[in-house]
Amino acid sequence: MNQNQVTASLAIVAVSNGTTVNGYVRVDNGPLIQAWTKGSDKYTPDFEALAEDKRPIVIVVLRDVSSGRILIPSRLVFKYNGTELAFGEDGLCNTEQFAGTFKRVTGYNVSVDSQSYPMTGLRVMKNLVPISGYDNDRITVSGEVEIGGHTVSFNELATDVVIQESSGKQYELFITSDKGTQIINPSEVLTLKASLYSGGDLINDLGNITLQWKKQLPSGEANLGTQGTQNIAANDIDGSLVVSCEAVQNAKVIAKGFITVFDLSDPILAAFKVKGLASDGQIYPGETGTLTPYAYKRQSGEEVAVASWDFATFDGENNPFTLSGKDSNKFQGKDIALTYTDAARAKTFRVIATNTNPIEL
Repeated sequence: MNQNQVTASLAIVAVSNGTTVNGYVRVDNGPLIQAWTKGSDKYTPDFEALAEDKRPIVIVVLRDVSSGRILIPSRLVFKYNGTELAFGEDGLCNTEQFAGTFKRVTGYNVSVDSQSYPMTGLRVMKNLVPISGYDNDRITVSGEVEIGGHTVSFNELATDVVIQESSGKQYELFITSDKGTQIINPSEVLTLKASLYSGGDLINDLGNITLQWKKQLPSGEANLGTQGTQNIAANDIDGSLVVSCEAVQNAKVIAKGFITVFDLSDPILAAFKVKGLASDGQIYPGETGTLTPYAYKRQSGEEVAVASWDFATFDGENNPFTLSGKDSNKFQGKDIALTYTDAARAKTFRVIATNTNPIEL
């Protein structure tokens, strides 16, 4: 049999140790995005105004690739921008510069493969803008897991904290998912929700503002629904899918949000290997990253040969973006060389890769 398509994007599922364990960081009640309004103390969303069980929580999901079973870490280390977080008996962080900002939560029920697993997570308790230096930050998770009587380490699985400035009149749109960003079973459906803010306040009545959901494909954008929520099923996703939502007023887009969702129910999945960058997901002056998509079997982790990939590249606003030396934003090949100069032009560089020919299983 063959699987016609798999798609990888640079919202990468982290893979630790390459062979025995794969894992990813998941944010429930997320994403970890917060905007700040200049000249005020308003933050969007305001994490401190949410009920504690509705605040974002960072968890790590690990799987034994030989059996597919979910693994519970025996030790976890959380870091914020490289600084290890310590916790008191009440679970609250007592590391000086982050005191009370985070809480270590044990026994948090995580739904994976339609089963619930009690895990340890890192809950956001306060607004993150004040500790961010008004710039993007990163949370990493490291630790150990027991497999077959052996201790296996995993190192710095990561998720970004996106901090952005807004003005009192600027609109901000955030997209969240009711079940995280991954579909495990073919029958599962993710419900995405768009929340529009102005001046830090949630707009409950959109009035003359309309919403337009779209899916971002290598061939371009395709319209979805126009409601406050959008369902995404496994059949909508070829490995991974970038979904956007636009808020439109008087024929003008006033705000736009993005989310990447993954279908892990397919027998073949795709992701990117990144080389040449000192920090995963970030590029610095003088660096050139090699971005190589690859396909692999979901159950075993074994790589599957793909002769060529169809690439489509975009900037942070999802406008077509042409890399230096290319004739357009769409091309075929095996990998991409991303220079700091190109990434700086794009501000945020996005890439989608889809296998050119069907994959034989």
